[in-house]
Amino acid sequence: MNIRLLFVITLFIGLVAHPLSAQESHSFDPTQAHYAWPTDASRYLSSTFGETRAAHFHAALDIKTWGRKGYEVYATRDGIVDRVAIGPRGYGKVIYLKHDDGSYSVYAHLLSFNNKLQQLADSVRFAEDYQFEIEKFWGWRNITIKQGDLIGYSGASGIGPPHLHFELRTPTHKPFNPLLTNLSVKDNIPPQIRDLSVEPLSPKSTIEGVNAIYTKRSKLENGSYSFGTITAQGPIGLGLNAFDQSNNVHNSYAVYDLNLNVNGEHFFSSKVDSFSYNETHQMFIDRVYPILKNTDKGFQRLYIADGNSLPFYETNSQNGVLNLPVGTHQVTITAKDYYDNTSTAKLTLNVQEDLQQKQNRSFTNRNSSLNAVSPEQWHWFSDWVTIPYNQYEHTTLVIADKEELIEHANGIVVDLKEQKSLFVNTPESGPLQLYRITPQSLSFISTADQNHFAVFPKQTFYDTVSVGMSVNSFTKDSLTVDVIPNAYPVNNEFSFYTARDSALIDTSKLSFYSFDQEDDKWELIPTTFTRSHIIGRAETLGHFSLKKDLSAPEIKNPRIQQRPDAKWIIYIDAVDKLSGINYGRSKIFVNGNQGIAEFEPENDRFVYYHPNFTPSESVKIKVIAYDEMGNKAERIFEMENK
Repeated sequence: MNIRLLFVITLFIGLVAHPLSAQESHSFDPTQAHYAWPTDASRYLSSTFGETRAAHFHAALDIKTWGRKGYEVYATRDGIVDRVAIGPRGYGKVIYLKHDDGSYSVYAHLLSFNNKLQQLADSVRFAEDYQFEIEKFWGWRNITIKQGDLIGYSGASGIGPPHLHFELRTPTHKPFNPLLTNLSVKDNIPPQIRDLSVEPLSPKSTIEGVNAIYTKRSKLENGSYSFGTITAQGPIGLGLNAFDQSNNVHNSYAVYDLNLNVNGEHFFSSKVDSFSYNETHQMFIDRVYPILKNTDKGFQRLYIADGNSLPFYETNSQNGVLNLPVGTHQVTITAKDYYDNTSTAKLTLNVQEDLQQKQNRSFTNRNSSLNAVSPEQWHWFSDWVTIPYNQYEHTTLVIADKEELIEHANGIVVDLKEQKSLFVNTPESGPLQLYRITPQSLSFISTADQNHFAVFPKQTFYDTVSVGMSVNSFTKDSLTVDVIPNAYPVNNEFSFYTARDSALIDTSKLSFYSFDQEDDKWELIPTTFTRSHIIGRAETLGHFSLKKDLSAPEIKNPRIQQRPDAKWIIYIDAVDKLSGINYGRSKIFVNGNQGIAEFEPENDRFVYYHPNFTPSESVKIKVIAYDEMGNKAERIFEMENK
C-alpha cells in the first residue's frame, strides 16, 4: 500500500540531553559550522523536519519554490560531491555533498544539476545504454564545491509539487533538523491544536462507554484549547492532531515539542532533532496507526506504544499511559514550535469505576454464533478485538474453553492474548484461522483448509498480533488472497504461498497485485511461480489478487517544452492500467536520435531528454513503451514545430 501522506501533521519528537545521540555528540556538533541558505527561491518552508511521509519521518526542511521549477540551488557549505542519483521516485534527482567534518548535505527533487555535474551524469547514462536511473558514488573524483556555489536547479523530480528538499546528516548519515544550525525562518505564530484521540489499552477499557478509538475536536476558549470532559474506564492512551504555521505563508507544519501533564505531574514529552534511518518506519507506531490508515490524519501518540523503541521521549514510569484512579483528573497538553511559540489544551478526564462484572454480561461459549459480516470491519487491537453487535448474524466464532467474552456498548470483546489460534467464519472472508505472531520469532500461518500459507520473518510486526489468511480460487489463473486484519503496520516484507492449480501452465503476464484502498487501484507486487505454489511478497496486510495483464500501455499527446534551465524536452503521456510502465526497457527517438526516456509516475508521462536536443521545424517522435508484464506499445508522432 502506498499511503501518500502529503498532508501535514504532528511531529514525532525526542528529548535527549544533546540534540544528537550521546555517542555522536562528542565528535559532531551542528552548531559549530556556518551554513548558507541553499536557494534563491525563498526563505519560507513548505514542510518541516520530522513530519509524516508515506512510510517514514520527513528527514529535511522543504523550502518553498512557489509551485515553480528552476530556482538556483547552492552549496550550504564547502565540500566534495559524494553522490548523485537520478530516478523516478524518492529523491528524484539528488546531490549529496560531504563536508570536512564528515557530515553531509542533501539537495533533492532537483530539475537538473549544474553544467559540470549534469554533463558527467549524462555521459554515464548515455554510456549505460541511455539509462534513466543512476546512483553514483563520486567521492573518489574529489569534485570540490565551495559554499554558495551553484550546484543545481530546483524541481519536482521524484515527488511533487515543486520544492527543494534540504537535508543535513551527521557523519553516520543520521538526518538532523537544519534549524539546529544558524539557519532560521521567521515564525511568531503558535501551533493550532485540532483533535484529541483516546485509545483503549485493555479489553476492559472504555471511552464514553465503548471499546474503540475515540476522537474529539477542540474548542478555542479564552486563548487556549479545550476538549471538555471525557469519561473513561481502565488504561487509556492519548494522541494529538496539531499543526504549526510560520509568518507570511499558509503551509501547515509539524509541531516540534509536545508535553502531557496530569494533575500537574509530567507524564510524557517528545521532541525530535535527529533520528536514524533504521528507526524511521516506527513512524507507524509513533502515530495512531488506525486513524492514519483510514483518514490520513497524523495523531501523535502521547504515550509509548508497545514495540516502539524510538529514543525520543521522556515519560513517567507508565510510559505516558493513563491508568488513573477513579475520580476527576485535569489533563494539560502543550504544543510548541521550534521558536517556543506555545499553545495549550485542557481536558477533564472523568475516570469511573470498572463496573464490567455488574453492567456487562460475560459468558462462556465454545461455538458461539455471532453476527458479523467481515473481520475487516471489526475494531482490532494487538491483544483483543471488539466485534460490533450489528455484525453478528452470519459469523461463527470458535473460542477456547471457558474464555470470557466481554460485552461493551459497541460490541463483544475477544481477548486474543488467550487465543493461540482463533477460528472465525464470515460470508466475506470464509473460514479463517487467526494465529498469534510475535516479533521475535519466524512465524507461519495457514488457511483453514491447510492448502495455503504465509511466512512472517522476525520483526515483521512491531508487537505481538493475531493474523489470518483466506484464499478464494475462481479459475486456474484467478484467485484472491486476504491477509487480515489490515489494521497492523508492517515493519518487514513477508511472503504468502498459494497452492498452484495443476492445470496452470502459462504463467506469462500473470502476477499478484495488492489493492491500494487510498488510491483505489491495484499495485504490482513481486511474484514467483514454483511447481506447487504461487508466491507473493508483500509489505502490507490486506487484499491481493492474481491477475493477467494483456493490455499494452497507452501512449499519446506529445508536446515540446523548454525548461527553466533552458533545456528542450518532449513530454509524452504514458498510461498503463495494471502492471505499470517499465521505463527501463522503454525507448524514445526524435528525428532518429535516441534520448533518455525519463519517466514521471506522478504525472503518467515520459520525458524525452537529450542534452543536445533543439526542436527543428519538423519533429518525428518514435516511442517504444513496455509495461512490467512485457506488453509493448509503439507509436510514431510527426509534429510541426511552429
